[in-house]
Amino acid sequence: MDQLISKITNLGYEVFGIFLPGVIFSIFLVFFWIALGPVAPYLSSDFFPAITSKNASEIIESIGTRTGVGLAIPLIVFSYFLGHLLMWIGRTGKADKEILRSPIRRTWASLKFRIPRPENSYDTDLEGMFISVGNKFFPKDEPLTWTKFYPVVKNYVHRHSTISLISLYQNKYTFHRSITIAAAALFWLCALTLIATVYATLQTTLPLPRWGILISLLTLSTTIAWGFSDSFAYNWKLFGNSIITESYTLIFEPKKEKSDDK
Repeated sequence: MDQLISKITNLGYEVFGIFLPGVIFSIFLVFFWIALGPVAPYLSSDFFPAITSKNASEIIESIGTRTGVGLAIPLIVFSYFLGHLLMWIGRTGKADKEILRSPIRRTWASLKFRIPRPENSYDTDLEGMFISVGNKFFPKDEPLTWTKFYPVVKNYVHRHSTISLISLYQNKYTFHRSITIAAAALFWLCALTLIATVYATLQTTLPLPRWGILISLLTLSTTIAWGFSDSFAYNWKLFGNSIITESYTLIFEPKKEKSDDK
């Protein structure tokens, strides 16, 4: 049973922390493709057609069951590795409480693929619990660090608790971090396209993208980066808080007094 729970937990991380962000970023790319309009075939030598409301339905109807299955497999693989790429880039962020306090600075840092995270992995109010639990697992004369504490204690909680929120918050902060990176990538795709097409139209006659959709995506990606970078930091702290509080409860839970039989 413990092995089954462990496998389900690991699968949840793969689905919500890696695969699902890859799928969402793929959807972002489709919307960007739509926003390019006639620029898409021009840049890709007609490999990517311009998507309109008319030909989109025709393309979907032309895909048969066999073709759909053949396309689904590489798309699933593509989304999975795309999710890993988002996670790898998201890990490059540094701890910076000053940037976190400013929504504008936090959003700009996130758009530069440097998502700030809290300096502490847990609330300082839990420092006493952190030390108490750490003393149960490590010698008191050794310095107690978070990087040494959390993998050991997290494993202890998973082995002794049937209900835990640790994996939930880990999946959530990984998911929100990857979505922030995906939004940042969409932001720069739209911004560079707007700049390049404006510059190109001043030099020569070229097909134009769908300005309204591009600007809407630019605004949407900024909003997503603003909101999800904040929720990433929030769930990052909840992940650390859960490890400490759940392990403390397991170790120091008051024992129930047995009532005397009369």
